[in-house]
Amino acid sequence: MFSNLIVKWQSLRKGEDYLKQGLLLIILSALLSFSAGVTSAEDAAFYQKGLSPAATSLLFTVQELSRAGKYRSAVQKIEQFNQGRTRALPPLLGFVAANFNFQLGNYHKSVSLYRQVVVAAPDFGQAFENYGMALLQVEDYKAASRIFLQAAEKVPKKSAQLKYKAAVAALYAGDYKRARTLLVALTATPAETLSSPPAAWFKALIQVDWQLSDPQAALLVAERLVDLYPDEISHWRLYGQVAVAAGDWRKALVAYRVLQVEGHITIKERKLMAAIYQQLALFADAAEILTKVYIEKVPAAQELKQLVSLYRQIGQTEKALKTLTRLQKLYPDPMNLFMRGEILYAAGLYREAAEIFMALDKISEDDGRQFILAGYCAWNLDDFPGAASSWQQAAKYPAWQKQAQELLQTLKPWLKNKDS
Repeated sequence: MFSNLIVKWQSLRKGEDYLKQGLLLIILSALLSFSAGVTSAEDAAFYQKGLSPAATSLLFTVQELSRAGKYRSAVQKIEQFNQGRTRALPPLLGFVAANFNFQLGNYHKSVSLYRQVVVAAPDFGQAFENYGMALLQVEDYKAASRIFLQAAEKVPKKSAQLKYKAAVAALYAGDYKRARTLLVALTATPAETLSSPPAAWFKALIQVDWQLSDPQAALLVAERLVDLYPDEISHWRLYGQVAVAAGDWRKALVAYRVLQVEGHITIKERKLMAAIYQQLALFADAAEILTKVYIEKVPAAQELKQLVSLYRQIGQTEKALKTLTRLQKLYPDPMNLFMRGEILYAAGLYREAAEIFMALDKISEDDGRQFILAGYCAWNLDDFPGAASSWQQAAKYPAWQKQAQELLQTLKPWLKNKDS
């Protein structure tokens, strides 16, 4: 049954089902920009004052190379300048060299250079931020989080952005509690001049709550996200997925209805929506959705069988039989015919059901049961000899022998009355 698709939060990563396939794990690499920033004009002017004439001339040279995209040549120029020196590069020149190495993908080298810069210039805020970015690239997430927080203290105008980066770095480092503390504080108040915090902050907080196995907390965050940004479809999709993980079927249904109305719902999500309907005992709605889905896309045999069961559950015999006809056409199997016989029997169409059961020489599941049911059909039609014949046939199967013999024993008085 489709109810089996609804699984608990703890088991979402185990089974291959519609819920797992639909659930979004936020891709954290999309939350941060790893490009190294440039220093502000004020910082550049301040740190340029301490440069020697030779270093100033070199700075202008490498800046020209940078504008031309010749980062490797710029790095070579700086390395030539630094040959034979016993001291670290001046902060501004070291910062520029670190940026070039970052752009070239020499992240370990850039980390070393940024470290020298912040030691020599502990108030150089942009150097701290870029240092944090480089640490992310070498996967030293714990150190990156610490450095971003230091940068936030030194650059008040960018404090919120840098704390967000510190939180994401902590998340990468597996320090979920620290990440959550930072993100909760950030999302609790408007960011700088913004009327509301950026959506990415809420997504990161949802990811943290996911890692902490707290779906209810994640759902509260997702609700705030769609309240603040109701026009963003991806937020509704995330809200629906988190609601499913939290087992809040009504909220999940609201989210997927929004996707459906806006025309952004996928086939997998429509199947998921059907599963949610079943959790809410809205079986007719579930069947309607699945029927439309299976017209658009050829279903698997098991999916059609589940739809047949769903129609039987809501008492729509004709639709169950129609679905069975399609199932047999797509996936011929004697068990499909056996299922048809069961439906006809349940509907009181005993003669039609008996004809199907008696025509089945062999079925893959519970072979011999078809003759037990054929006997019951005959019994209900007052065809006692026919019932006896069917149960005699069933007695040939070891699994059904005892039951068939008991039924035949029960039938004897009826056969005598028939004869008399």
